[in-house]
Amino acid sequence: MTEPKPNDAPDATPLVLDVDGTLLRTDMLYESFWAAMGRDLFGTLKTCATLWRAPNRLKQALRGIGAPEVALLPLRPEIVALAEAARRDGRPVHLASGSDHGLVEAVARRLDLPGDHFGSDGSRNLTEETKAQALVARFGAGGFDYAGNSNADLPAWGAARRIIAVAPGRALRSRLEAMGKPLKIVEDRAGAAPLWREMRPHQWIKNLLLFLPLLVAHEFGAATVLAALLAAVAFSIGASSIYILNDLLDLEADRLHPEKRNRPIASGALPIRSAMLASAGLVLLALLLARLAGPPVAGLTLLYMGTSLTYSFWLKKRRWIDLASLAFMFLLRVLTGAVAAQVAVPGVVLGFVFAVFFTLACVKRMTALARAVNRGKLPGRGYGAGDFRALEWVAAAGVGLSAALFLIYAFSGHSAGLYQSQSILAVAVLPLALWLFRVVRLSELGRENYDPIQFVTHDRTGLLIAALGVGMVILAL
Repeated sequence: MTEPKPNDAPDATPLVLDVDGTLLRTDMLYESFWAAMGRDLFGTLKTCATLWRAPNRLKQALRGIGAPEVALLPLRPEIVALAEAARRDGRPVHLASGSDHGLVEAVARRLDLPGDHFGSDGSRNLTEETKAQALVARFGAGGFDYAGNSNADLPAWGAARRIIAVAPGRALRSRLEAMGKPLKIVEDRAGAAPLWREMRPHQWIKNLLLFLPLLVAHEFGAATVLAALLAAVAFSIGASSIYILNDLLDLEADRLHPEKRNRPIASGALPIRSAMLASAGLVLLALLLARLAGPPVAGLTLLYMGTSLTYSFWLKKRRWIDLASLAFMFLLRVLTGAVAAQVAVPGVVLGFVFAVFFTLACVKRMTALARAVNRGKLPGRGYGAGDFRALEWVAAAGVGLSAALFLIYAFSGHSAGLYQSQSILAVAVLPLALWLFRVVRLSELGRENYDPIQFVTHDRTGLLIAALGVGMVILAL
């Protein structure tokens, strides 16, 4: 629709901005929930169970448990630009949100917006008709322009002079056009890409470990491979569900991180509510697929997701325990592959897997410390600059232990029945040790990626060393 013709008098009509999903690319109720969950899991769940019928009091209580860091919440640039343009024109800008009033005021201070702002408090939940009535009482019917993003904003739009709508769906857009008011649409065409990125499919390469028992046992029958493949798919989907939950718990830490702040949830590209629904759906799908591979596989998949969830809530904040937890979750992959394919894995191989991935877990923490801007404590983790030297020693010990366990296996009775030359197999320990040493050394220098999997799969020198080791194993057959 066309804008009304300008007149000689300056336009001093207030611009009122909805906050959640409009000014912010996120929702402060969900932000408060996950911030509180990260600080007091059981207290948060108890609060939600007690106050879910009183949303205004619930919002207050969640803010009291763990308010989100407002300065880090992702803004929508187009709406910020509208607010700045309005202020340059001498128009007052007000915020009106169903979120807790204290958080609304904090957002206003962040943007240096003086004047009255509106939010939920102990006496009212400022949404839908309640919000529209409050705005009309303050500015009069048709006495303000309003920017919103959902059906909940229809009453406020109905009372406004002009309508600004963020990414309305087809049905909502039709209803807005039918109001016959000046309408401005702010597009946001993210689609499914943010969810796909949040699932981190590149991390699924870790689940190739489910095929390690087949390689160790030299079992490559179609039924065996298909069983392991089904288990790997279930594991991958289950892992993605936990990646989402982990990022929901790590929102503040991720936004302080130079690279993780671009993740879909942290950046606001993937709404928190959508992420929560996706995570729940992926959990169910993972367990369904794992059950098709057999009840023991479903049990191990559930154990993996439970361990991952425990890691997200507690274990990742505890020094050394977090490293052992990460290595254990890699070990679970091998055990699940063995159960799915019904093949035995020697204990020394399981020890080797644990040692290698414990070393790589050390590398992950060393990289973060080496690249930390303030050289202080890692956000959301239990490590500080003083732990760097200890991590170096533990990683070096992990390299040595991995090499020793590989040699023990190379000359074991199990390998004797599978390889023509145990000596050539043993020589493969050299590229293995060299690769691990290289990864550790690069992490010490801060030259690794924050994500070891991305680094390993893109490091040409490392891939060449790994190929040399694989070649030796093949020659030993």
